[in-house]
Amino acid sequence: MTDAWYSKTNETIIPGNPDRIKAKWDPLQYLNLAQYLKVFNEYPRDFNPRVHGPYCPWRYYGKRDLSFGDVKLADVPAWIARRDKTPMGVYQGGIRTFWKFYRAYMDNKKPNLIWYTQIFVVASLFNFIFYAIPDRKHYKWAKYH
Repeated sequence: MTDAWYSKTNETIIPGNPDRIKAKWDPLQYLNLAQYLKVFNEYPRDFNPRVHGPYCPWRYYGKRDLSFGDVKLADVPAWIARRDKTPMGVYQGGIRTFWKFYRAYMDNKKPNLIWYTQIFVVASLFNFIFYAIPDRKHYKWAKYH
């Protein structure tokens, strides 16, 4: 009995796209993107499964700090200075934000359109700030024309 085309022991295929069964040389096999993307697939530095239990992608595992809503106006620069501003810290913060949003608005029994409305409002503000306002700079607010 021969192995199926998806079997690991089948030597007629090259790793990559299963549609390329008869390919003799596949450039995707030599790129090995997994070694470069491995950094983005690791757990956060402060995560310890013996202490925290199963991993939750929306939870921050670092040292506890005040939420932004509880920070006084005079303490905002110190609060910003305590944030992790490395590229990996920004990436993990974005991932946490995505999963919080997804869990709150999309991953429930009766999802509504609030998530669509929020994305539409953010896209509209982005469009207004970066495209509509610069187009209006040639207008002058003058008393006399």
